[in-house]
Amino acid sequence: MANPYSKHRIRKITRRFGLRPLRSGTVASFYKENAIIQVQTKTGTYAVKPFFRNTLLRSSTLNQMKSTADNIELLINSGFSYMPKWLTTRSGKLWTLHHGRPFYMTEWIKGRNLETIEDYEELGRALATLHMIPSGHLDTKGPFTRKQIQLWKIQDSLFRTRMEKAIHKHEGNRNWYKKYGKYCKRLTDQAWAYLSNPEIEDLLEKESERPTLIHNDITSPNVIISEKGQLFIIDWDRVKVGSIYVDLAKALMNTTQFNPDFILALLKGYEERRPLDETERKLIWYLYGLPREAWHATRFPNRSRSREMLNILEQTWHPRLKAMELLDKWTKSIPKENEHENVQEVVQEDAHNDVHDVTG
Repeated sequence: MANPYSKHRIRKITRRFGLRPLRSGTVASFYKENAIIQVQTKTGTYAVKPFFRNTLLRSSTLNQMKSTADNIELLINSGFSYMPKWLTTRSGKLWTLHHGRPFYMTEWIKGRNLETIEDYEELGRALATLHMIPSGHLDTKGPFTRKQIQLWKIQDSLFRTRMEKAIHKHEGNRNWYKKYGKYCKRLTDQAWAYLSNPEIEDLLEKESERPTLIHNDITSPNVIISEKGQLFIIDWDRVKVGSIYVDLAKALMNTTQFNPDFILALLKGYEERRPLDETERKLIWYLYGLPREAWHATRFPNRSRSREMLNILEQTWHPRLKAMELLDKWTKSIPKENEHENVQEVVQEDAHNDVHDVTG
């Protein structure tokens, strides 16, 4: 694919932020070939990011960029320190429009990926800090978690329909469905049953009263430990007012590689700043266990990436269930005021028991 960002175009965009590029080049992400433009100037290295519309939303690219900029401005004014510095244009805006595409510019963070328990504890603290920032005057239409659960129930229903069709007609990933489909159904059946409990309903009702911002895309590539040892979360295109429980559950799934030490470290760091009660813990546990990868893969069963996702899910199935067993024990180990430091040891010891009955 040809590079759509000529040096002339990059120079024009960069100058709107008051800088002159010396050298520039595009950097690929997991999903896009030309995801970020790295620009070197006399004052340092920066990232120029083209903003792409979230196709799941009905709003236009421009409106989504404006909403993202409003959210980022709130984070800046709140003193949130876990994201790169955003630059402003000469007119004072956090973004600019060029050839119909919005662009924004941040400092370039050079560093390493998450590696240590201390890294994951700090990620937990960063997420908790984010989840405690009030949304203020921003759009606060709820319910947040309940709305996401409704969307996931639709995806689960479509998954079951496609699975039955594939098995019956000997299509696509028939063997995978026959081997793992029943376990995916059992996971979601247990989750939907629990999530309809009155205690969860009451929690989700109260959630609308205290809307906060979420990152909405916490993955390993989006977390960087800088050369100075500071943790940064990057790629804030999808920041919005939403469910902190979904945000935390997805972060656990997308960063910890089912490593029990990393899972508990992230949760420990999170609860240092925002303690969770038993109902909240159980909600996160069930949200974590939903087989979202299988739902996504079966949307486009003939794509190579879909087959790759199912292979990864198959390879990690046992560690996934062990992680769920660990979180099950975690939900029952609410620490007393003076026992917080011992939670990890208690939960890890219990986690060596048999895997949850979802294995059949």
